[in-house]
Amino acid sequence: MSSGRKKSHLSQPNYLDPLPGLNYVIGWLLVFWEEKLDISVIIPTRDRIDSLRLCLASIKQSNFSGFEVIVVDDGSKQNCSNVAKEFGYSAIRLNEPCGAWYARNKGAELAEGDILVFIDDDMVVQPNTLQRIQYLFSQNHYAAISGVCGLKSDSRYLVTRYKNLWMFYSYIRSPRDFEWFICGMGAVKRDVFFELQGFDDRFFTRKGGGDLEFGRRLKEAGKQILLDTELQVEHLQRYTFYGLLRNDFKRSRGWFQLAVQKKMISSVIHKLRIANIYPAFIISIPVSFILLFSLIFSLFYEISLIIALFSAWTYLIINCSQFRFFQKEEGTVFLLKTIPLSWVDHLISGLGVLTGGISLLGMLIVKAVSRIGWGVDLRGYYRRLVNSRQYH
Repeated sequence: MSSGRKKSHLSQPNYLDPLPGLNYVIGWLLVFWEEKLDISVIIPTRDRIDSLRLCLASIKQSNFSGFEVIVVDDGSKQNCSNVAKEFGYSAIRLNEPCGAWYARNKGAELAEGDILVFIDDDMVVQPNTLQRIQYLFSQNHYAAISGVCGLKSDSRYLVTRYKNLWMFYSYIRSPRDFEWFICGMGAVKRDVFFELQGFDDRFFTRKGGGDLEFGRRLKEAGKQILLDTELQVEHLQRYTFYGLLRNDFKRSRGWFQLAVQKKMISSVIHKLRIANIYPAFIISIPVSFILLFSLIFSLFYEISLIIALFSAWTYLIINCSQFRFFQKEEGTVFLLKTIPLSWVDHLISGLGVLTGGISLLGMLIVKAVSRIGWGVDLRGYYRRLVNSRQYH
């Protein structure tokens, strides 16, 4: 990879608000003389040609010119590399599926930019997205920047709208000094990425946690991550009810296992936070289970009905801020539909944590048995049994 790259001057970004008086003049001079940081956009993909085409089309409309795009086709049945070539972008095709994290690392190895921008193939960026990334890096000391899934969506399906609203709400509730690198829309300085030896490609989307694990290593290395809620992309994924619950179950299961393995549990308990999961969400999980079981037992014991009513009221109070946000964005009818959906989502997330704990306990038991000396790799067999290499 080339170490020397040409630099040029940067014109003022259209999102920079003019400053009054002397600050206005200084602001113009700083932006005019700021050296451009070349960007490499890396997009892993597998068998999602339609969304990839929309993603690339949005990048093509960028008002920033100093960038390259590398599409990594992770062993698709259909050749997604041809789609990249339609737009004049580079593409490589892996012979077999190796996982999104491996594909991102492979794209980074071929990248020439000073900034590596990772975008999922189902994200649509804004015209000023790359320009904003370049500007934020040039004006701040952050090693990485995470963007967010914005409120814009063409889907009016209840579950998809609920998921998009919840994700955006969770982002605006997160501290700006973030501890999570969002690979759906994230950027990191090239030298920092390779200093940390890239992503851990042992993580797969079904298990979850690869972006959280990379963010953890960034923080442990003393690097800072900026969560920029103005850096918004449109998420094209459409959720069904089953798809939403399956996604949140797997994510909570994987994140819990990662928190245990990386010794993050004490921090999670202290802060009641992990990534974009905020305190009210974590507290809502046990309250949701109390409500569920009290409703069941209310068929047999009258006192359980009182507990159920108290739990339901507590649940509404805990999540009142989120529900007000939903009402503001979509109205009262939408809110009333999503309250039970939110409750079920909390239950499923709790089940994910529970099964994640059971899985870890099983690993410990198998590890202990293996030490007896049976000569059988039970631990490896168990790992292959509970984890599968699914891409999306």
